[in-house]
Amino acid sequence: MKKILKLTLIATSFMLMQGCATHQNFVKKYDAWRGQNIAYLIGQIGYPDSTFVLPNKNKVYVYERSRIYSVPSPVFGYGYGGYYGGYGAFGYGNDIVQETCKLFIETNKKGIIVNWGSRGNSCVSN
Repeated sequence: MKKILKLTLIATSFMLMQGCATHQNFVKKYDAWRGQNIAYLIGQIGYPDSTFVLPNKNKVYVYERSRIYSVPSPVFGYGYGGYYGGYGAFGYGNDIVQETCKLFIETNKKGIIVNWGSRGNSCVSN
């Protein structure tokens, strides 16, 4: 019985890990686009936010994603009275979280994807 439970937990863990958005999945996803025409990528993910031309005449398509949100965070009081409450007071405040991802897709003169790169703390994919 313990073996069945252990196997079930291990199998469930693997299944959950497969569904998680990770940077490794992001890398695999965009590595697969190398050698493809940019028109196909644009058809899949939409038009870029901006473009620019490199000195070697290759074109770079830039996609930007940014999200700001707040999450509750515990606050412990200190001092006596006032804004933070008395000794041992407890409540919730807010933490502000900013997630960004900037994707750069480089194409040659024929529109074939030759390279890509990214910057940010939220460049992940399923």
